[in-house]
Formats: sequence, structure tokens, C-alpha cells
Amino acid sequence: MIKRILQHPYCIRGVLFLCLAVACTVGLFFTFDLTDERVKPAAESSDIPLSARIANYDEVIASIRHGLRYHSQAITVRFSYGQNIQKDIAAVVGDWVEEALQETEESTEGDYIRYQYGGYRINCSCDRSIWGRYRYTVEIIPEHYTYLAQEEEVTEALAEIEAGFGFTPDTSDYEKIRTIYDYVCTNVKYDTVHKNNAYAHLRSTCYAAVMWHTATCQGYSVTLYRLLRDAGIGCRVITGTGIGVDSSQEYHAWNIVELEGNWYELDATWDAGKESYRYFLRGSGNFSDHIPGKPFTDNDFISKYTISTVDWPCSENRKE
Repeated sequence: MIKRILQHPYCIRGVLFLCLAVACTVGLFFTFDLTDERVKPAAESSDIPLSARIANYDEVIASIRHGLRYHSQAITVRFSYGQNIQKDIAAVVGDWVEEALQETEESTEGDYIRYQYGGYRINCSCDRSIWGRYRYTVEIIPEHYTYLAQEEEVTEALAEIEAGFGFTPDTSDYEKIRTIYDYVCTNVKYDTVHKNNAYAHLRSTCYAAVMWHTATCQGYSVTLYRLLRDAGIGCRVITGTGIGVDSSQEYHAWNIVELEGNWYELDATWDAGKESYRYFLRGSGNFSDHIPGKPFTDNDFISKYTISTVDWPCSENRKE
């Protein structure tokens, strides 16, 4: 396994990263014990989803989020329950993780985690106490696209980049968005080498975009997300289908951004290296070659992030 990792095309400094990752992540096994008294009986909460029947639900979600953010190798939740729910554990954990991935005030949570990890595996064991209650140990094992040491490098590099923007309290949100968009479009090139390598997960990360200046669409999107959120600008990553000039279709990622109470679309991947921008602060009427997938077409998402039907004024030819 180690030999395979070190031979990976993205492991230019593989030995260093492997050693740092082990040093930084060993011991990050978050365990949450839920005692009998802290679990609501099913009979008292039959209308509440099974995943939310735990009395200290918010603490569980916060622990899972913390484990994902800080690259825990495993997140363990222990609890007891009056019924055998082992067949429902996958759905329960799915609900917990989805809630942990919701947007927060932190630029390193929400979509930044969601689009830089490849899901998780579950290990679950169960025994029965002498009092008849079922005792569960659920282990959530995430697949992170980066090591914690790499994320620390990114944070340090972004601090230097953001200082160079020279934003002040008088800098408008539009100026922030344009400056950050210009930076990403100018400094990141599309990674054609690893585009079709399903194992080259770094291609889809902020690390690749910031440290190596090359990434695929997901790497562009999470980088723009991180920089804009750091600047106090509302932003989301959107995934779906991109339609090429030859009508070809493929998986694609882009962003939406909030500006003066309205949401607009951005695609730094397709504007990268261009002298003028075609996909900067566009309304839905001029973004028809981007087809959002679920859940971005659900009513709840649309009502919360309603895209302007018209472009932001002067959204073309943004680069000087």
C-alpha cells in the first residue's frame, strides 16, 4: 500500500506528506458516548427521524463536523437504544454526515469539506446489555482528498495571497469578487494531465489550485469558495453538467455568489486564461450551458439561493 502511495503521480513529496499526515492524524479518533439517559425513546418521538432522536444531537453533529474538518481517520459514535436498529444505521449515519456538511460561518466547513472528500465507510457493531438495551459502536471512516498537513500549507499560502489583495473596510463586495476571480482565473490552469485519472483526487482540491496552480473544475470551485468566504462573501459550489461548444456533456462544477442581495453564477474554470470573461456574475438567462444537478434543483435550495434572471451590470470584459 505504501509503495502504491509513493508511486502516485501526485506524490512528488510523497514521503514527507505521508509522514506528516500520520503524525498529524494519528489519535484523531473522535468517540461520542451516548448514555441511556441521553437517548429519547422511540415511542416518545415517532414523528422524528431516527437519526435525530438522540437527545444530544447537536453535539454529535458538531463532533462529526470537527472530525471531517480536521481529517480524523475515524469518527466513533457509541450509543444505546431500546430497539434493534442495525439495519437502519447506514441511513442514520447518512443523515448525520449530511447535517455535518451543511453551511456554517467557517470557510473551511460546508462545501469546502463536501467537495474535498470522497465519502466514507461505516463499521458497526452491536451487542445487548443484560437490561435488554442494544449497544452500538458506529465507526465513520472518511476518505479525505488531502492530508491535514496539506491543508495547513493551504491556509498559510492563502493568508499571504489574501494579504496581497489589499482589501480594506471600504472595499466593496463587487471589488472583492472581481479581485478574487481575477486571481483564480489568472493563476490556475486546467489540469488536463490527471483529468481522467479517477485516483488523482488532489486534482479536485484547493491544495492543487493554490500550491501547484493546476486543478480540475472542482479544484477551481472550492478555491473560489474558500477565498470568497474568507472575504465575507456568500458563495456555494454547484455541480451538474457542463455543455461544451460541440454539445458534449460532462460532469462540471462552478459557483454561485451573493452580491447586494442577489445570487449570480460564476465559472472560473471556463474563464481561466481568457482576456475577457463570459461566465462572470451571470444571471440564469445567460448560463444555459450549465445544468445543475440535485439537490440544486430542489425547491428548498432554489428558494434559499434564488439566482438573478439578469446579469450583474457590466459583467463582460472584466479583466483590464
